[in-house]
Amino acid sequence: MDETRRERLTGSCGAGGFTLAETLIAAAIGAVILLGLYLVYDVNQVTFIKGEQLADLQQNARIGIDRIVRELRLAGFYPEDPPVIPPVCPTAIQSATATSIRFLADIDSDGKTERVEYSYSGCAPDCAADPPRIQRERWRELTGGPCDADASWWDSGGAQPFTERVATNPPGLAFAYFDSAGNPIPAPVLPGSLGNIRRISITITTQDTQTGSTAQPFTLRGEVRPRNL
Repeated sequence: MDETRRERLTGSCGAGGFTLAETLIAAAIGAVILLGLYLVYDVNQVTFIKGEQLADLQQNARIGIDRIVRELRLAGFYPEDPPVIPPVCPTAIQSATATSIRFLADIDSDGKTERVEYSYSGCAPDCAADPPRIQRERWRELTGGPCDADASWWDSGGAQPFTERVATNPPGLAFAYFDSAGNPIPAPVLPGSLGNIRRISITITTQDTQTGSTAQPFTLRGEVRPRNL
């Protein structure tokens, strides 16, 4: 009687358990499933971060283009009496190169003609330590003396970073100039041709190393016809 009961209990326990091989197989299957879920999550996370970074680059470029176009549209607008452009300053655009422009305008409607310059800084000699950027410098008011001399203007405080994370090749900021007939004016524009500028094309290229990929550039272009030239 006791032996029969012992055999029955032993048989029941053996039928309800798992062998070592079954446990290892189940663990391996679970690990594969978890690995697959992690890989899907990781891919989605990288895609999300890349999308955010690209959107940030696009926003930086749009903000830069919008402000440059808005201020360049006012080039040549001056409220002073007697006037500043001319005779004190011969032209509203003082210098125009492929990566910079300097012009005169009352950009903040304060009744004073200001000088504004947008330029591309480059990144020599070390792009990692000193990445390229677009800089904006503003001189508040002409105080007397030659128009093209820095000493004739109120101190600007130096060039300020305006748009960062811009490309190195091609340059993150580029200008092209055209006359009233639409003919291109080679840059740098000679002093005698500055007064012929009627249309300006601006190109901003932002670039940053994205998570999980190489650096991706984003280029945005804008055009402006200054109303007072």
